[in-house]
Amino acid sequence: MLLRIFSEGLLIVVSILLALSADTWLNSLNQADQLDAQLTALNRDFDTMLVRVNDSNSAASRAVSAGRTLLSHMQEGSKIEPELARELLWHLVFYEVFTPSTGAYQSLIASGNLELLENTRLKAALTDFFGAFEDVRASEKLLLETQVVFFASESFSALAGWHRMGRAGVPVASDFAISQWSMSDEFMNSVAIYTVRQADVLEDYQYLKTRIESIAAMITPNSLN
Repeated sequence: MLLRIFSEGLLIVVSILLALSADTWLNSLNQADQLDAQLTALNRDFDTMLVRVNDSNSAASRAVSAGRTLLSHMQEGSKIEPELARELLWHLVFYEVFTPSTGAYQSLIASGNLELLENTRLKAALTDFFGAFEDVRASEKLLLETQVVFFASESFSALAGWHRMGRAGVPVASDFAISQWSMSDEFMNSVAIYTVRQADVLEDYQYLKTRIESIAAMITPNSLN
């Protein structure tokens, strides 16, 4: 009788342990599948961010080159064709703000699966990357503030002006007063400041581009290791 009770009790215990083991195994499989899906999404996010940072980097690089060319013409007092001046000024003031894709990373954080990554380099790189956009936002903010001041200045209205830019379907009122650009310290100073601000964001975008490429190379099917 006691043996039967003991055997039945042992069978119940073993059944419970087997059930728990099966649940643990299934949970582990589900968590692994979830992590794989999150890493796939993370890889897509970094591919998207690489496209975005390349666009921002190209716009900033073009702006710096345009600003330096304009300043060179103004400082040397050399003649510059109105169409070229219009194109260079447009490139100088144009910019692409970089927007990070955070969905997959936020999913990793919310699920707690970030801690499952045994690749400590990838884990540290992700944490550092998504927590360090202050410098980029600061330089973008300074660029925007510089743009607002430049566009509101009397020298911009008188010597350039959006009514002469030929953008967004606005008819060109007249040619730029290019011959007067080099005689206006305020206008030249504004172009120089704008060029410096574009150079600042260009430096940040180049840094982001390097980081994104580095992290993307680490996000592979073997990222758990």
